[in-house]
Amino acid sequence: MGVLTSISRGLEAVSTPLGVLPDMVYAAAAASFLLLLIVYVFVTPSWREKKRKRGRAICVWLMFAIYVLLILAVTILGKRTGDSAVDMGIFTGSWVMETLVKVAAGTVAFVPLGALIMILMKGKYQAAKSIGASFALALCVEILQLVLKTGVFDLGNLLFHTIGAGIGIVFVIVWKYAFSRKSAFSYAMRLMLSILIVLMLLETAAFGAYHVLRTTGQEHMDENISVAENQMISKNTDGSDAKVSSDPDVIWYNGKAYRYNHDLVTMLVMGIDQESDTIEEKDDVSGESGQADSIFLMVMDKSKDEIKMISISRDTMTQIKTFDYKGNYLGKSKNHLGLAYSFGDGKVTSCQYMVDAVSNLFYGMPINGYVALNMNAVAMINDAVGGVTVTVPEDMTQVDPSFAEGAAVTLTGDQALKFTRYRDTEKDFSNNSRMERQKQYLVNFMGQAVKAMKEDMSLPVSLYQSLTDDMVTNLSLDRSVYLATEAMDMHFTADGIVSLKAKSKKGSVYDEVYVDDDALYDLIIQTFYTEEQSEGESK
Repeated sequence: MGVLTSISRGLEAVSTPLGVLPDMVYAAAAASFLLLLIVYVFVTPSWREKKRKRGRAICVWLMFAIYVLLILAVTILGKRTGDSAVDMGIFTGSWVMETLVKVAAGTVAFVPLGALIMILMKGKYQAAKSIGASFALALCVEILQLVLKTGVFDLGNLLFHTIGAGIGIVFVIVWKYAFSRKSAFSYAMRLMLSILIVLMLLETAAFGAYHVLRTTGQEHMDENISVAENQMISKNTDGSDAKVSSDPDVIWYNGKAYRYNHDLVTMLVMGIDQESDTIEEKDDVSGESGQADSIFLMVMDKSKDEIKMISISRDTMTQIKTFDYKGNYLGKSKNHLGLAYSFGDGKVTSCQYMVDAVSNLFYGMPINGYVALNMNAVAMINDAVGGVTVTVPEDMTQVDPSFAEGAAVTLTGDQALKFTRYRDTEKDFSNNSRMERQKQYLVNFMGQAVKAMKEDMSLPVSLYQSLTDDMVTNLSLDRSVYLATEAMDMHFTADGIVSLKAKSKKGSVYDEVYVDDDALYDLIIQTFYTEEQSEGESK
């Protein structure tokens, strides 16, 4: 596992439990904490001594209460698992970056708590008593998780939480020492401590921003942007009557029950063929906005950490929305799928028409997002990852001299565009062979892209910025952060690309592709559903 993937998984593991509380709760707690800190540092010094001590004690107690309540809420008040366990290992597991991130987060989380306990502690042996109180509090958290069956009693967490509190206690001791003396050394210590506080605040703010983007991105990506209605009904391929479930998420198919998998994220990926070099918005004449030349439905399964790409022919005959040249709606008609894009504005509306058409073709399966790229952008993306190596499946020397059948070619620039876009329009069903080339290119591109990202972590951001004029997408920053987090650890292989089983037919003017409905239904079941386990069966 790469360092970037490990860090991503570690951050996700830290961020996920925080999702038990709304972001507004954290914002309110942070604002309250900051306000109390301001009162403690800037307001109370002007008060009389007795009032100042009382006021500062109240501020610290309130900050302590807020922090403890947050810790208890995150670790205990989450969804009950109905199960509990004890993990007495401290250095078990694979100590990769993912583990280090989680350990660091658990340690840092108790630093403020230790500092607050040290400030509140009175009498002799403050440090020792503060360590004991911190250990007792961490122990209570672990025991409560075990008793309430909301988590695991983890000896490692107990140790590192106590270490974090100890760091906070030491910080307070050093702080008091530095501000109780007037020497060059004490001033240097004050500066170092102040810088350390600023760095910790910046890191906390950065993680907070990541957490907010990830959680809001997940909420937005769970939304179905298609208006197509769910058309899935129980069926048996032998024509006999199938059982019907009262649960809308359950379908009976050939005597077995299947439940819709809510751990899926679906993205419609399109290559757009327009006459212009960039994707242009056209709102004056309907039907002239270009066509979706390449169409893939990407399905990310978070429960299996797998990505599947379903390749769909642009010539697929299906129900699409049609309009006259003035944009007046004429109703739905059976036509080429790729034409659905042309009736929109060339951008957002066109993408929405494609989303609705593809979702309708797939029996109303939800679609969560879309990306439409001008085909000319292929050259830019190809070069950004360092070129993609392919094996030319047929003689294409008329397109490029290096495209001899069987030749292994590392595509650069326009070569990538030629390889993925070319088809001989004089031959019937030439789009089928083009789709096979696109599938090969996509598999090899994904592998090369992963390598390029490991060498340059900023590649996705810079590429996204470069594609502004060549791309239309509903992926906002929060959606992108969430998808990047999820996709970082997912597997994608050649077996993950499937094409719809269909028959090609020569139409009156253009090629037509007719999808096998039974095969499509079976693909939907295998992709979007999971088999329900019958009573008495073992997993």
